[in-house]
Amino acid sequence: MTPTERLAEFAVSLSLSSVPRGVSDRLGLVLADTLAAAVGGADDDAVRALAAAWADDGGVPVPGTTGLARVDRAAYLVGTAGTTLELDEGHRFAAGHPAIHVLPAVLADAASRDAEKETFLAALAAGYEVAARAGMAMQPLADGYHPHGVWGAVGAAAGVARLRGLDAATTADALAVAANSAQHTRFAAATEGATVRNTYAGASNQDGLTAVDAAEAGFTGLADGVVRHLAPATADGVDTDALTGGLGETWEVEHGYFKRFAACRYTHPAVEAALALREGVDPDDVERVEVGTYPAAASLDEKRPESALAAKFSVPYAVAAAFALGHADKAAFDLDSVPERVFALAARTTVSVDDAVAARAPDARGARVTVRLADGTAKTSEVERAKGDPERPFTSSEIREKFDGLVAPALGDDGSERLWNAAVGDTDPRELLRLTRR
Repeated sequence: MTPTERLAEFAVSLSLSSVPRGVSDRLGLVLADTLAAAVGGADDDAVRALAAAWADDGGVPVPGTTGLARVDRAAYLVGTAGTTLELDEGHRFAAGHPAIHVLPAVLADAASRDAEKETFLAALAAGYEVAARAGMAMQPLADGYHPHGVWGAVGAAAGVARLRGLDAATTADALAVAANSAQHTRFAAATEGATVRNTYAGASNQDGLTAVDAAEAGFTGLADGVVRHLAPATADGVDTDALTGGLGETWEVEHGYFKRFAACRYTHPAVEAALALREGVDPDDVERVEVGTYPAAASLDEKRPESALAAKFSVPYAVAAAFALGHADKAAFDLDSVPERVFALAARTTVSVDDAVAARAPDARGARVTVRLADGTAKTSEVERAKGDPERPFTSSEIREKFDGLVAPALGDDGSERLWNAAVGDTDPRELLRLTRR
């Protein structure tokens, strides 16, 4: 049996009853957190404009908007909105974000088919596990690739195929066809602020749905297509042990992380360290800030980003915003409203590789931040791993607080309450999507 066939067998045979209780509880939090990121990101101007252009009265609800859209377009919009704020759940060993590559497709398709919640959750679990393993198996990616959009369609296809109850052979074809849609993404899109980057996850969801449609119609995939199609985007080839190892035994959803800062995860340990240093210090008294971190984070060294997206991928800016404003929430990356002293502090912030910190990555992705004051004194804080990792988890109440902060501005306090209860409770997918509408 090829790795592609093994993934297909896992996906089609997965039932919710075979998922341990702790895993299904975690899946409910992932569902809630991902929906919150999508609702919160739906007020992006480009997302709103595209949602209006794609409006379809016969479609399914698009979270955070007043409209409906065709299933595949709704999945595209939700995947795109969900990455816009850089607040969606992620997985450090996949070096990406499995949930936002899977949930939009599975939820939209489930709502259109009146699927039961048990079927929907089994499909979400199958898609997440396949997506996470595809991401892990591709590490490291070829130079210059952004992980969004490369392997996500494989997970989306796995989830949708499970939702529709397809057999293993058809599912294997769907996975291979989906892998053929791997995007030639560029990490430079994020650092340069090109918002095509925000569409990578949206397109992956759309591609996953299309791949399943094609397989159901009779289109066939390349033998072991997941491995063979994804290999060119890797630096060292696809690790087939990582791709299929532990399926149904080790649940990768438990190894994911949640985010509280609206920026690339690589910035989070430095932001957390900066926040720990700011008490009693006037940002204007800071002569310079020195950040020592691991290589991937140290590469994000732009001091004067020109857009919100580029700012989210700038360690100097994220650290300066956190230190000057006391937070790194959505508003901290609205460059039209932040005070000039944030940019001034970013200009005085340097980022370099710290060998001790680098030696612990990727298992522990940390940072050491030193603030040097004009009077010659210095303060240092080190964060070994950012809050939200499985080793430093948020409580469910902390995740709920983040959820309300993103959802209540769009849906009101009562709407946020109802959506949270639906996401972590026993509500069918159609009702769940209905509750996301403005």
